[in-house]
Amino acid sequence: MKNRYHIMHSQPRAHTIGNVEYINEEWVFFEEESDEAFLLGDVIEDDFEILYNNHWLPARFYEDDLLKIDNDIHPLQNGEMIRVRKKLQYVYSEWLQELSDEAFGVFIETLEKLEYSLYDSIYCHNFLFFQVTKYPRQGVNFIVYDNGDMICSLHHHYIRDMHTRKDVFSFTKADGSCISVTK
Repeated sequence: MKNRYHIMHSQPRAHTIGNVEYINEEWVFFEEESDEAFLLGDVIEDDFEILYNNHWLPARFYEDDLLKIDNDIHPLQNGEMIRVRKKLQYVYSEWLQELSDEAFGVFIETLEKLEYSLYDSIYCHNFLFFQVTKYPRQGVNFIVYDNGDMICSLHHHYIRDMHTRKDVFSFTKADGSCISVTK
């Protein structure tokens, strides 16, 4: 799990990045990519990172406009850059946890080869999640990714029984290119 945690946190597009402005007595977050505006409280639940001395450092609100960064108190200022980790869909996260370390490794290697990130998932139908019996379980999960350039569909065929644990990942991009890997 420690290795997966590192992989997940180093994925491209794993964060929403933007700057903050104090407008009408409220902090507003402007997303860098889309330039959309959100109230800062709607974007940040608890932990986030701030660009501080050219490094992303963990930060937390200490009081109203005060942040705690590396045990130092820092007043939040107009124009500061903030980075918030994106959340994975619940059933998608559950699906990732269901994969063995070997299957996860094969899956993530192929996903990265195709230039997609775990955080590019826009839809997940995790049929495995709905199969409550321990064994036998088999079926197909459907996951759709969008990296901003092209859509990719993943069909994850699986078998889980007393003696077999098989995962087949079939990726199909919108341009028709396909790749399948088995673990």
